[in-house]
Amino acid sequence: PLILTAITWEAKAALARHRPYIIGVTGNLGKTSTKDAIYAVMKDTYHTRRSEKSMNSEFGVPLTILGEKSGWNNPLKWLLVIVRGFFVPFQKDYPTHLVLEIGADRPDDIKSIASWIKPDVVVVTQFGQVPVHIEFFPNRDAVIEEKGRLVEALKKSGVFIYNKDDHDAIKLLGKTEAKKVSIGIHEAADIRAEGVRFYGMPIEGTEAEVSVDGKKERLVLPEVAGKSPVYCALPALAVARELGIPTEKAIKALYDEPKPKGRMRLLVGMNNSTIIDDSYNASPKATEHGLKTLSEIETSGRKIAVLGDMLELGEHTHDEHYKIGKIAAKSCHRLYTVGIRSRVMAEGALDEKMSDDAIMQCDTSLEAGKELVQIIKEGDVIYVKGSQSMRMERAIEMILAKNHNPKAVLVRQEDEWLKR
Repeated sequence: PLILTAITWEAKAALARHRPYIIGVTGNLGKTSTKDAIYAVMKDTYHTRRSEKSMNSEFGVPLTILGEKSGWNNPLKWLLVIVRGFFVPFQKDYPTHLVLEIGADRPDDIKSIASWIKPDVVVVTQFGQVPVHIEFFPNRDAVIEEKGRLVEALKKSGVFIYNKDDHDAIKLLGKTEAKKVSIGIHEAADIRAEGVRFYGMPIEGTEAEVSVDGKKERLVLPEVAGKSPVYCALPALAVARELGIPTEKAIKALYDEPKPKGRMRLLVGMNNSTIIDDSYNASPKATEHGLKTLSEIETSGRKIAVLGDMLELGEHTHDEHYKIGKIAAKSCHRLYTVGIRSRVMAEGALDEKMSDDAIMQCDTSLEAGKELVQIIKEGDVIYVKGSQSMRMERAIEMILAKNHNPKAVLVRQEDEWLKR
């Protein structure tokens, strides 16, 4: 608490002194990729800083404002963070714009942050039927209410960017008098993507037509698969429009920007296979999105799903794993489950008439990797997903093509993770 109090005080002082333009990104799915996309379209026009990785907590937000990294378990590192933070309000070259990812693991997480951050723009991404971190909330409405705290904190002169395809995001419209801008794929929205499709054989990326103020442009997102990356790109185009950045320039920035690790990222696998690396984290809706994408890809080989436990679902754990198993049975030729909870996926897949021979249950991601190495052939497409602590990137590392450097393309390659 002492460290948190110190860095929060310093962050408040920095905001009061420098008055940067603040874009806050919240929601339940795609926050980090959306934040990165917004940063990509802004960084060449404005002096912009973003939250690193998923630094979206009561610690992560002030650290971003101060331009610092976590001290982890090292008291000396934290002392240096606090000492350097004291001088941030007096910096001459402080960013003019901040893109802050703001999450909520527990009740009042966002309420606490929104008490001292007043954003100029708030972006709300999507919610799942069973949201991530619901284990720590009384119900799903409480999760949505908590995210809505950031919308309530929005300046009256600000902009609320929301996903029109998501009925929960629409519920938050009444929480602010600010200007509203909608994005979407299925519903008529202010900024809309149509004709979302894959390109390349084997798949190389995703493309769509986007309409901004009635003008159509082609959006091309290499090295990522499906609608999820498009949903992350659309708020970035909305922010670009609000800040006067030409749509063509924003679209080129989204094309050029290095794609997020572990989020529907396309990688080359062994034996000329294709990996869809969605290993950063997992929730039911995101996993469902990924499996639907896998089912839509055309390939000469097999479709293989490697799915780890989805954590923090509380009382929904059994039903959601079972449901994902039923969806997997319709989406892939082979299913590998990883972890105790995911054994229920196997039950769901069997009940959906998937052959027992097509299902392999593994205890760890390393065990799954060893099994995959033995069966992968040319043309296979392997979709990998699981919660952070399942460490699904370890399975991916084992089946990566040799031309990929794991440290450059996979999540959790820092020493702090590799030691665990």
